[in-house]
Amino acid sequence: MHWWRSLVAAAREGLRVQRAFSAPWAIARAVLAVLLATLLGLMLNDPSAGAMASIGAYICAMATLLSSLRHRVVNALAMAAAYSGMAVLGALVHGVTWLFLPLLAVAAFTAGMLRTLGVAPSTRACFAVMGLMITGSMSPSVHAGLLMAGWIAVGTALAIAVQLLPPYDPRFAAQRRALAEAYRSLSAVAGTVAAGAVGSTPAAPTAPFIAARQALDLLPQFSRPAAAALFGLLGEAERIRRTLHTVQATAPATDVVADRAGLQAAARVLDAVSRTVASGREHRTATAEWTRLEPWAAASPERSPRDLVARLREAEQLARRSTEGRLGGVLEPHAEIPGLYAGCPTVARTARRVRAQLHPQAPIFRHAVRLAVGVVIAELIGQAIGRWGGLGIPGHGFWVALATMLVLFPEYGQTVARGLGRAAGALLGGLLAWALSLPDWSPTGLAAASVVLASMAFLTRGTGQLMLNLWLTAWIVFLLHRAGALPGPTAWARAADTVVGAALAVLIFLAWPTWSNRRLPDLLAQWLRLQDRLLPQLVTGYASVGAADPAAIDELRARTRQAREQLQAAVRQSHTEPAHHLSPWSTRQLDEISSQVSTVAGCSTLLLEHLPRTPNDTVPELTELADPLHEHLAALARAAAGAETVTPGALRSAYDSFAARSGLPLVAADSDSAAVSQTVALCTRTVDAVEDLTTVIAGRWCTGRARGR
Repeated sequence: MHWWRSLVAAAREGLRVQRAFSAPWAIARAVLAVLLATLLGLMLNDPSAGAMASIGAYICAMATLLSSLRHRVVNALAMAAAYSGMAVLGALVHGVTWLFLPLLAVAAFTAGMLRTLGVAPSTRACFAVMGLMITGSMSPSVHAGLLMAGWIAVGTALAIAVQLLPPYDPRFAAQRRALAEAYRSLSAVAGTVAAGAVGSTPAAPTAPFIAARQALDLLPQFSRPAAAALFGLLGEAERIRRTLHTVQATAPATDVVADRAGLQAAARVLDAVSRTVASGREHRTATAEWTRLEPWAAASPERSPRDLVARLREAEQLARRSTEGRLGGVLEPHAEIPGLYAGCPTVARTARRVRAQLHPQAPIFRHAVRLAVGVVIAELIGQAIGRWGGLGIPGHGFWVALATMLVLFPEYGQTVARGLGRAAGALLGGLLAWALSLPDWSPTGLAAASVVLASMAFLTRGTGQLMLNLWLTAWIVFLLHRAGALPGPTAWARAADTVVGAALAVLIFLAWPTWSNRRLPDLLAQWLRLQDRLLPQLVTGYASVGAADPAAIDELRARTRQAREQLQAAVRQSHTEPAHHLSPWSTRQLDEISSQVSTVAGCSTLLLEHLPRTPNDTVPELTELADPLHEHLAALARAAAGAETVTPGALRSAYDSFAARSGLPLVAADSDSAAVSQTVALCTRTVDAVEDLTTVIAGRWCTGRARGR
């Protein structure tokens, strides 16, 4: 039953048409590159040259459309060098099977390991591997392969040239887009809270903040002073995120109408900041929004609404500064992210991340090995198909291997969904290409039709594998028809190769799987170990003003956020996997763990937000809580990994004894500062949240009957 449900869910995802048209100017440049390559082939009256140049232009332009943290010209240059270089290498080893296959395996393994850096870098690396395969597998000879590689390089050069055309993005465009997305997520949170009344606590998504941090982290040191306002905006986004969380958790609901109006105004201010940052042009907030915000903040008995208004003012000012020609000179807000602004070399950081995955149990390493083995097997199967009965069409190895490489992902759901979507798209594309091959096309008509089909592939690139591969298959068949006047069965051969490659990718994954269910205990233990370091630092920060180390806390918060994102992504993926028996917790328990992890993370956010600003706000008694928290979280991490058991209630008992011994309730009651009583209540809430998580973790290895409910 689990297998059937997982297959249905993957099929639904793979055949779904996803988001609509986006990035019109980027797509227009990509289409122009293919058009220029096609016109070049027509002018030279050389269909083969036009086809290879079109492929080079298509691949290089497609790489610029992928999610990117660098300038589009830089991406185009890197893709052009990698794709053209691999095409030359493939031509040089053509016919030398004992050398070509090991090179293919190494290149595919490298592309798989780059998944550590994200989907886009890995996909670009797969594009480069395609350059090796297309000349190493499809060219009739070394000389012909070098000619193919030369025309591919011409096509990539055209793709680079069109990236120099307007419209031009503002400076640091990738960083601006990432920051704008973070502010849009804050606006959505404020709007959701306003719509549902104060007291609801939707958590701000972590992914936009991780992406914004990574985007700014890529900037070289010499350009960071010019991007000072952008670093400041990230710091303010972090502050606003914590303040919004505080408003949600602590603001009284005595005047719900005023609370809703104030938060709706905050949402609109955040939206205006987002648009200003993204476009590099100022979008002013209406005066009416501030007239709603400031009276609401002034009337509130809590400090958090006033803090929110002040931080919104600062964010608006920084956004305005980011539109100026010179962005430097706004250095003070960087105190929020001290470790990020100092930074470390990108190459060293990247090498450290990749090296951490270089062991047999790492999911990325297993994915890279699967990819290397799968591509080589697919190449051999494709070559065998061509020798056995390939309808007179050479290069079957390339097409089968290409499908396997682009379908095989680290996750089961993604692999099956992509396999189904790509196979269905190839069959429909083959049908379309067969229908279009029936008329007698002139060279000009063939060129025009191929450009139209390539344009449709660009337009549908973000809608899913089904639509993309429909147009891509039809376009590729037209290119082959132009280059060699191949017969109509070419369409069916390409579709059949794609189906074989997709099926092979799924079988290889199932032969050596990486189930998210199996990884969940280690991911949870990793997050708990980071919390074991973060929470004790936060409670000891209440000993005196400035007792907390901002750089250490910032680094730990960034790492815990990434660990939580990985954990919750694995929980979501586990729901679509058939291997539920590998998880120590049921589906319901996993959802509870994910929810409780978010609750504990929210408590740590509030502890950071309430760190003392004046001597009256300090609670030095809380330093005694650091050791019980450390001992319990360390034991909980070991229990999550299966190394020992843990008893719920131990931390609560230790906290009650500590509170009675130190007189913590009396400290809160006698203090003149409202912040002290809030801090004590927050610590109690944190202990309760950790205990709730302990209760769920202690239920590991539930019975098979309860599993999946």
